[in-house]
Amino acid sequence: MKHRVIVIQPIHAEGMKILHAREDLEIIVPDNPDPSTWSNFLPGTEALCVRLTKIPRSLIEAAPDLKIISRHGVGCDNIDVAAATEHGVVVATVGLANAPSVVEHTLALMLALAKRLFDVDRDVRGGDYMRKLQLEGQDIGGRTVLIIGLGRIGSRLAKALNGLGMKCLGVDPAHRPAEIQAMGCEPVTDFRSALPRADFVTVHTPLQDDTRNMIGARELALMKPSAILINTARGGLVDEVALRDALRAGRIAGAGFDVLTTEPPVDGNPLLESDLLALPNFILTPHVAWASGEAMQALADQLIDNVEAYVAGTPRNLV
Repeated sequence: MKHRVIVIQPIHAEGMKILHAREDLEIIVPDNPDPSTWSNFLPGTEALCVRLTKIPRSLIEAAPDLKIISRHGVGCDNIDVAAATEHGVVVATVGLANAPSVVEHTLALMLALAKRLFDVDRDVRGGDYMRKLQLEGQDIGGRTVLIIGLGRIGSRLAKALNGLGMKCLGVDPAHRPAEIQAMGCEPVTDFRSALPRADFVTVHTPLQDDTRNMIGARELALMKPSAILINTARGGLVDEVALRDALRAGRIAGAGFDVLTTEPPVDGNPLLESDLLALPNFILTPHVAWASGEAMQALADQLIDNVEAYVAGTPRNLV
């Protein structure tokens, strides 16, 4: 008997080859990720491989044979994990597969803003080669960075930043002070108390009730006017209206974001207003921190490992 697996959106080509080569799996790849095109396959389906499609309670309840939802990523914002748990369905992510790419993207945003790369590139293209005499860039060595969240990404970022000579402050309630010190960070209990000390603030927490809008107008006001804020984790961790206002008023020196509260963005998003997008100290990328060729292959490999581990009776990387 074959195990039916729905791969809602295709993954890396090599990964799809591995899945199709398994004789014990029936692989269904819908032409369209919209549930209306594949929900009729849910009865009898044991595994869902999910990228961006939302998996609400209604779809879980329509799949009485479902055993595992394997997420092509590390976040589960698009999956009703509580409903899955109630129905005995395990939810798995890709673990560390994309961690190197996200760390590198975070570093790229920090360096681009510190060195004013977008700003000076624009001026050179406009004929102002002598912009260099303004000396507006800054070195990051010797500066202080506050890392909020020391999980897969934050802990590895700390190691990289230590290597660049930065002083790291770290906060994560899941770790004891001694563990945070071992990661190369000075332990901080309340991130707000450390905001006035930080030249850079970078957020690496999941989006949940206690982290939603964790950085708002109050927190931005506590930051140095020369500080830079980075978010490559989840939209919704930073109050977008408050950030827009802070950038417009020059209350912080810059921000680099890879995520928005609603993706793709909708009309009226405060971070997409024309004057904000014209600012050289605001960089917005379209949730691509994880999306290198190497990461895509690693994500596909881990997603497949999750499905194969389930078939073998030993599911892994569980949420």
